[in-house]
Amino acid sequence: MYNDYFGFKEAPFSIAPDPRYLYMTAQHREALAHLVYGLNSEGGCILLTGEVGTGKTTMCRCLLEQIPEQANVALVLNPKVSEIELLETICDELNISYPDTDNSVKTYTDRIYEFLIASNRKNEKTVLIIDEAQNLNSKVLEQLRLLTNLETNQRKLLQIIVLGQPELLDILAKPEMRQLAQRITARFHLRPLTRSEVKAYVTHRLAVAGQNIQLFPENSIKLLFKLSGGVPRLINIICDRALLGAYVESQYAVHTPIIKKAATEVFGELKNVEKKHRTRRWLLPAAIVSSIAAIAIASLYYLTLTPLDNGTDNDSADKRLAKYSASPDTPSSLNNELNEPGFSPTPALTSNTDMSTELDSITIEQDESRQQYTDPAVTDAVVAATAEHNNEKKFDDIETILNDSSNDQVSAYQQLFLAWGHKYNNKSITTACKQAEALSLRCLHKQGNLNSLKAHNRPAVLKLVNNNGQIRHITVTSIRGEFASVYSSDDQYTVRLSDLDKYWFGQFILLWHKPEHYSSAITPGDSGDIVSWLNTQFADELPESKASDIYDDALVERVKTFQTDHGLVADGIVGPVTIIHMNTRSGADVPTLTTS
Repeated sequence: MYNDYFGFKEAPFSIAPDPRYLYMTAQHREALAHLVYGLNSEGGCILLTGEVGTGKTTMCRCLLEQIPEQANVALVLNPKVSEIELLETICDELNISYPDTDNSVKTYTDRIYEFLIASNRKNEKTVLIIDEAQNLNSKVLEQLRLLTNLETNQRKLLQIIVLGQPELLDILAKPEMRQLAQRITARFHLRPLTRSEVKAYVTHRLAVAGQNIQLFPENSIKLLFKLSGGVPRLINIICDRALLGAYVESQYAVHTPIIKKAATEVFGELKNVEKKHRTRRWLLPAAIVSSIAAIAIASLYYLTLTPLDNGTDNDSADKRLAKYSASPDTPSSLNNELNEPGFSPTPALTSNTDMSTELDSITIEQDESRQQYTDPAVTDAVVAATAEHNNEKKFDDIETILNDSSNDQVSAYQQLFLAWGHKYNNKSITTACKQAEALSLRCLHKQGNLNSLKAHNRPAVLKLVNNNGQIRHITVTSIRGEFASVYSSDDQYTVRLSDLDKYWFGQFILLWHKPEHYSSAITPGDSGDIVSWLNTQFADELPESKASDIYDDALVERVKTFQTDHGLVADGIVGPVTIIHMNTRSGADVPTLTTS
């Protein structure tokens, strides 16, 4: 969301383990040297430990770049497995076949050994990486030790890299683990960054993202070190939130008040959880005593009470149930009850991360019979007639949506995906954005105004704020003239853009169609299939002899011209926004807000 504002080509503080962003402090260089030595030696096991978020996985990714291309790599990310499941996972990772049923440890071990012998004959190295190894039980650790016994007279056949938190060191220090501990030929423990390293770390990540100015003053770095404890992952999370805060406040530097606010947003919920854990120990005995007292009082009351006409109470209950069942306002009634004091409604989103989490956390159950509605009206009269024909709610202002207490983001995102003609598995644990990726779609979060919404020309979810500060979510599916067709709580409305603009502060989410080979922004000098796709977008404008799989100067100039013609930043970098405009121009089968 803030990348364009600060001039980043990508988010500088992503928590993804990207080796490009690894800042090599003295300890990181020493750690990598130890790991590379262990990898190139004939030893069997390499150990890398560190606190949560200190960069173990990123360091491992960097180490993997040192492994020859012909090496075979097996990665175990779920350490809570049995011995059989561990061996089966290794076989799956290395594409080793095995019988479907009745497999023993010996069956898997023999198959793995045969594979390692064959790989050794071809001079291929085989590497097994175990992440979060502190969760391995003693039997699985013993199985790892036995795997280190697979060897020839000259060398070990399997290199094992073990990543874990500090408690793994305590496990390996136990007497029963001494045989495995003795097989570790290289080990290193990552520590949090020092204050000077935090400053260098932040500067390094900003530079990799394309911005060489110092956005974090010295006082902010000092506070950042204090709040994060020098843990890189926490630094990333706080800095990402702080940059968003600076963007929202139109600041070009991240000062200490913004750092404090960002840290409060990041750590506030964790502190609440810790408080709940502290109170849980005395709440349980109190709850037991209260329950016994309540049962005793209820029993006494029942025994001394004069018998009543049971039919009266049942009739009252039936009437109340019928009232809720028959009333069309039932959702609003229930929401009113939930909004009583003591109930915490969904808070307003404060960052790109919040918006992404909100989108990723929903599962959608679609009504297959509902058809996507596109209002072709361009005048008030036609709008009204079309609305009546489709039984659409028509009103003069936007107050109906703003006062709808049953409005939620789930139905808004449901309509967003429905606009693309796709259905979600509401029983799947896969997040909405992950399901979208499987459909060659991506989520895009933007900040702008009505003009930028029209320019992107895709259905979008907007967040409105009513006069009471309550959040309402709507899905804009089409724009015609001065009117927009929107969905709120599964109902469709036609609203005036001028009314919409009064309660919308510029945040919107849309989906866009990703080219087949696209993984990140296409930059000058890139090559491969994605550049061949880019060439096809300008096939009618470039000589056939110029077409290649290299993003050369001729193609860069053509892209810059395209960007200029469409009101985009003419930097030659092909990212999501440029691709959205290319898809629109090419007439691709994508939903749009307006028609040409």
